Amino acid sequence: MRKILILLLLIILPCMVFAAHPNKKMKRILLVVAMDKEAEPIIKKLKLKPMHLVDFYPLPMKAFTGIFANKQIFLIENGRDPVYKVSNIGTEAATLTTYIGIEKFHPDLVISIGTAGGVLPRQVKPGDIYLSKKIYFYNRRIVGKGYHYGIGDYLSYTPKNATLKRGIICTGDDFDQSASDYAMFLKLHCDVIEMEAASVAWVSQLNHIPMIAMKGVTNDVEIKNANAIFHKNFDWVMNKVTKELQLFLRNNP
Repeated sequence: MRKILILLLLIILPCMVFAAHPNKKMKRILLVVAMDKEAEPIIKKLKLKPMHLVDFYPLPMKAFTGIFANKQIFLIENGRDPVYKVSNIGTEAATLTTYIGIEKFHPDLVISIGTAGGVLPRQVKPGDIYLSKKIYFYNRRIVGKGYHYGIGDYLSYTPKNATLKRGIICTGDDFDQSASDYAMFLKLHCDVIEMEAASVAWVSQLNHIPMIAMKGVTNDVEIKNANAIFHKNFDWVMNKVTKELQLFLRNNP
C-alpha cells in the first residue's frame, strides 16, 4: 500500500506544479518566444530593452527586459541559426531557450507565447487566442511501460483573472500533417497546434516554476495552403496576442 501511495505522489506532484502558489504574486515574468517576428510587437508595446547574454555566448538566443504593470518582464527568443540563417523554431531550440531564461532570470511565471494552427473539428478559427489548460507533445509516440512521458500531459498555471479561452495546446516539430499526427490531434482533443509550448512546460516543470502558454491562431491546420494563410494572418494575430498579453499582465497580480 505504501508503495502505491508513493507511486501516486510521484505521478501527481509534477502535474500540480503549475497550479501551485495560488496567492503568490507573479512579479518576475519570463516570456519565451520562438521567432523574432513574434517577439517584435511584444518588445515594442512593452517597451523592452535588449540585454546581453554574455554568460551563454556564443549561443544565438536574444534577451530583452523592462517594467510593465509593475512587473519585471524578461523576454527571451530562440534567435537565428548561424548556419541556415533562419529563426530557430521547434522543440529543441525551445528547450535550450527556456533553460537559459530560467537560469538567468529566475522567473515566478513562464509564458510560452506566439502563433499556432487551429484544429477545425474543435471549432477553432483564425484570430482566436488561447491560454493553455493542458499541454501535450503530439508526435512523441514512445512505446513501453511508463512512456506516457512521451506525450507529456502538462497542466498549466491557472490565472486569477483571465477572459481568454482555455484550451489544449499540442506541440510537435512538423508544419505539415500526417495521418498519424492528425489522429493524435483528435485523440488528445488538441485545440491548437504549435512547435514549442510542451518543451517550455517540461523545463519549467523540472524547475518547479508555474507555466502557461498563450497562442494566437493564424490558420487551420487541415487546409492545403496553411503556410500561405499563416503568413497572411501573422501580423494581425500577433498584434492581437500582444494586446491580450498586456491585459493578462495588468489583470493578474
